[in-house]
This record gives sequence, C-alpha cells and structure tokens, in this order.
Amino acid sequence: MTICVAYGPTPEGAAALDLAVRESRLRGTRLVALATEQQERFETDTEPGDGGPLRERVESRLAALRADGDPETDVRVIDDGGDAAEAILDLAAAAGASLLVVGVRRRSPVGKLLTGSVAQRVILESPVPVLVTHAAR
Repeated sequence: MTICVAYGPTPEGAAALDLAVRESRLRGTRLVALATEQQERFETDTEPGDGGPLRERVESRLAALRADGDPETDVRVIDDGGDAAEAILDLAAAAGASLLVVGVRRRSPVGKLLTGSVAQRVILESPVPVLVTHAAR
C-alpha cells in the first residue's frame, strides 16, 4: 500500500503533506510526495521560498514532520510543462497509490469556470480514493 500526496508550495499543499504524513503513520505504509514544477510556477498564493528547488523544500518539510519509525518516504518532482492534474495522476499510478491526498482552497464559481481546478480534476479522475483537506483559516 502506498499513500501519495499532491504537494504545492501553498498553505493547502502544506496541510495535505501534514495529513498524508499522519495517514502514513496510522496505516504503517509508504508515502510518496508528488509535486510539479509547473504547479510551483503558476500558483498565485505560493509561500515565499528561498529560491531553492521544489524537491529540497518538500524534503525539508518532510524532515521536519517525520518521527522515528515512520514508514519510507519518497519525493517525486516532475516538470513536463503540461497539465499538473494529469502529471499528478500519472505519478500516483506509477507509484502504485492506494490513496491520494490533496489540499483544496475555497474558490468562487466564476473562478472555477475561468481557471479550472487541479484538485477538482484529480478528485474526479482519480482511480483510487482521494482524501481532501484544506488549510486552517
């Protein structure tokens, strides 16, 4: 069994990573953090970064969350220049995910219509169960 988490450098991405680590511990199963460079470039409310690569920021955050005895964790970053939702679903399939964790934010109906939603597409198109969380307000 593998749990995959779709991470972006946003408060929702951080919440998803936190929840995925807890689920991984609870189930005693491997965790794979999935992130796309495209998601980092186009998110409008990203956390301020130190300019380092996305992989280093994900690994640093995971290291801060990890405890002794936690299951194996892997970080996979892709920059295919394409569709972030498709990349996340492809990576989850390649990892053999049995659960996918995503973070969502509240958006207006007009915002959804104009820009779409990566999380919405992942939820609707995922062949495995999706656990959804949001950032604390």
